[in-house]
Amino acid sequence: MFEYQKDYELRYIYHTNQRNDAYLIEMKLDKYSDLFNSWDGAELDRKELAPELSDFLARASYELPLKEKVELCFYLPRKEKNKKLEADVKATIKNNFRMRQFFIDQNLKENHKKTAIYIIMGILFLIMAYLIPENQDLSILISLLMEGLFVGGWIFLWEALSIFFFGSSKLKNKKKRYFRYLNSDIVFKYREREN
Repeated sequence: MFEYQKDYELRYIYHTNQRNDAYLIEMKLDKYSDLFNSWDGAELDRKELAPELSDFLARASYELPLKEKVELCFYLPRKEKNKKLEADVKATIKNNFRMRQFFIDQNLKENHKKTAIYIIMGILFLIMAYLIPENQDLSILISLLMEGLFVGGWIFLWEALSIFFFGSSKLKNKKKRYFRYLNSDIVFKYREREN
């Protein structure tokens, strides 16, 4: 019931393509270059998406359930229509999503390295704390050292678990959302006159 209600409400916010039931993420542009960062001097196939567009796509992706299909729909003036440029822009948008997935993969690898290092450090600290012999002459100093090693060991282990379960799961979720965009259709529609 709740799932149906949420889906019903989303259909008021987003139009859907009646052919494939995909949610339409619609954007109105004046020209193709509006899609890209104006500060980016790279060739078209390497251009970065405009920050406002990236934010808009990220927000829309989290508003729509991950299991739903989406379609990117760009509206431009009829006079801007250029089939070659349209194909190049589609490829560039897809490249942006691939690039973001690549950086997420890099961050995931970094997280795995950190997790392994923190686990090793945590275990070493805990082993050292257990192996320190009690000495009556230095009991306060030894006790402080042991407590410090115990606390440090558990902090390292907690941080490892935090990165593994929380940090990495966020990145994996983000990667799935970019993968959905990567597999979505990109459509350009042209309007005759300004409304």
